[in-house]
Amino acid sequence: MKLLNQTIKFYLTLVLVGVLVMSCARIDYPSISSNPTNNYQYGQVIWHDLITPNPEKAMEFYASMFGWTYETLGKEGSQQYHVIYNNGKAIGGIIELNATEHPAGEWLSSISVPDVEKAVAYNTQKGGKTMFKIAHFQGRGKSALVRDPQGAYISFVHSDSGDPTFVSENNNWLWNELWTSDLDASLIYYQGLVPYKANKVEGQTVPYFLFENNGNKLSGVMKNPVENMRSAWVPYIKVTDVNAISEKAETLGAVIMLEPDQSIRNNTVAIIQDPNGAPFAVQIWNN
Repeated sequence: MKLLNQTIKFYLTLVLVGVLVMSCARIDYPSISSNPTNNYQYGQVIWHDLITPNPEKAMEFYASMFGWTYETLGKEGSQQYHVIYNNGKAIGGIIELNATEHPAGEWLSSISVPDVEKAVAYNTQKGGKTMFKIAHFQGRGKSALVRDPQGAYISFVHSDSGDPTFVSENNNWLWNELWTSDLDASLIYYQGLVPYKANKVEGQTVPYFLFENNGNKLSGVMKNPVENMRSAWVPYIKVTDVNAISEKAETLGAVIMLEPDQSIRNNTVAIIQDPNGAPFAVQIWNN
């Protein structure tokens, strides 16, 4: 992989957690599912939040890249939450972190679990840490932010309205991958957390597994391809032209971590580090 930055590090600490706790007390967050489903797909990533030192710069970048629009919640001068919309649907949020202590951004994934208390207890038992204690937000659900035993940050969520039904559309979330420092340990951990089955994909140049539930492919797992980077969940965004997107991202100040390459998924994928340092992937997907 032609990674241009081999020493990427994400910065998220208890100071960030304090910021999140303060903001949660003042802001009515949007529901996970805009149209209540009352159905749950446990193990599915159902929400994404971008933690970034510069929300304004981030919003400009993603608006230019994908046409995303935003609604800002909270009063100016206090901690604000910027809801991300794609084609009028809320798909995530953006929150500011301290740029002095946290110079890089990160996308945080929220995973659906049947019982947040049990999920947090399981994580603690297996050696993970609770970064943001369990809280319930009216209309949104119960959640907690943790660091798993391999160091990846993940939010456990049980939505009040059920999990959203995902429709494949451009400029929206397509996929999620766990890049882990310990592949075997992560496979065991997540299969104990939610009713995943981990199925190995044959014919890959590096070991790659799919987390599945009820026959549905929910996310991928692979050994972390970036040297000196801790474990992390990386979101994918669906696009129609990965080369054009990569070129545009560079003009907007992003770093191309993995350039489109015919030998990697038939030239359909690129990995990008946004101007504030948050990695994400883009991929063409026609199925």
